[in-house]
Amino acid sequence: MRSTSTKIRCRRSPSGRPLRLVKPKKPGAAHCALCGKIMQAIPRRSQAQMAKLSKTEKRPERVYGGVLCAPCTQQIVKEKTRLTTGALLRSEVPITHLKYIQGMKR
Repeated sequence: MRSTSTKIRCRRSPSGRPLRLVKPKKPGAAHCALCGKIMQAIPRRSQAQMAKLSKTEKRPERVYGGVLCAPCTQQIVKEKTRLTTGALLRSEVPITHLKYIQGMKR
């Protein structure tokens, strides 16, 4: 079957034979685990190219970097501190946030 989404380049080899080179597709962008928004600091590269990057180039160096976007991380940190001080009850926190709050250190 022919696919219109694949990009094919026709080239000639040094021996003169025609070649059809298929350009690999770009991987999908990383999304936030809570809101689903596209993550800004994470590059869209293949696994081989990502392995060549340093650790700090792959994801942000903060709590839940590469998992949650900055506004969601900020909300989780606020809820965690309010829970520890007693200003917020556990029943008032959204269920989806509890997993990340429990995973945080102190």
